[in-house]
Amino acid sequence: RSVLLDEFRLSNKSNKRYELKDIYNHLVEFSGDQHGSRFIQQKLESANSDEKDQVFREIEPNAIQLMKDVFGNYVVQKFFEHGNQVQKKVLAEKMKGKVFDLSVQVYACRVVQKALEHVLVEQQAELTLELEPDILRVIRDQNGNHVVQKIIELVPRQCID
Repeated sequence: RSVLLDEFRLSNKSNKRYELKDIYNHLVEFSGDQHGSRFIQQKLESANSDEKDQVFREIEPNAIQLMKDVFGNYVVQKFFEHGNQVQKKVLAEKMKGKVFDLSVQVYACRVVQKALEHVLVEQQAELTLELEPDILRVIRDQNGNHVVQKIIELVPRQCID
């Protein structure tokens, strides 16, 4: 862990109040930490577009790794909720070619579900169609079946027939 993350983790015992800008250039590390991830999630809910852009620039190169991470997945999910349409599109693009693997992974399957909730219909269809060759494996998988349920719930029928 970096010194900054150690200081951050101890800050609840001191009076230092952190803002997103205080952890710039450490956002990936913080995303993978229980307390850091919670902090980023909370701040993203009220962040302005410049702050979100900075966070996005840092996490985007590591998005797939974070999707699979016990704490990082929540930060990516928050971007699907609170990011702009371009950011959501970029994250969904990163998932291309990996939707099966992400859907059957314990943490990433939650990100796939969140993506399906927040991307535009054409991207929903692209993500969904990628599962078609392996759909029975996805349905039978303890994580993947939740993705399939979300597809049934959200994706227009004409997009998947």
